[in-house]
Amino acid sequence: MSRRAQENVVVLLLLAFFIAALVISLGYSPRARLVPVPVCGLAILLLLFQLVWQNLVSADALNVDIFDALTARAPSSKPDADKQAEDGEWRRIVIALGFVGLLVALILLIGPIPAIFIFTCGYFLLSRHFSPAKAVAYTLVFTVAVYVVFVQVLQLQLYHGYLEPVAEFLRRL
Repeated sequence: MSRRAQENVVVLLLLAFFIAALVISLGYSPRARLVPVPVCGLAILLLLFQLVWQNLVSADALNVDIFDALTARAPSSKPDADKQAEDGEWRRIVIALGFVGLLVALILLIGPIPAIFIFTCGYFLLSRHFSPAKAVAYTLVFTVAVYVVFVQVLQLQLYHGYLEPVAEFLRRL
């Protein structure tokens, strides 16, 4: 089975899973549907987009190494570079796990909205994906979108972090 066929099978399995989850969640009460229905709907739309995209774009354009993308390194395409890639592989894995650990630590300390802003802006600036002005602008748009979806639309009470009592104490001063 070709790689493209394997990718199509995986996408179709995920699509079936999210459609089943959507159908099941439609039986929940209106308040209980607030999270699973939008998540499943968005997942279904993204999976359909991916299915169309991976079948219309050439196979060479789809070859992406997630560690290269996360750590902003140039992909290695030479066979001689395999030994060097094995040596540097653990370092890239540690960096990727460090990103996840940093985001989780920020969420626990200061809550999700400020953590999303700090983490995303820091990532854009440190990886130099965008100029500082664009990085802040994109981060602000992304953070506001997350806030609107989860706080305004879904009316969820977000966690304020372990440092909330400290901030409350400082507000009283």
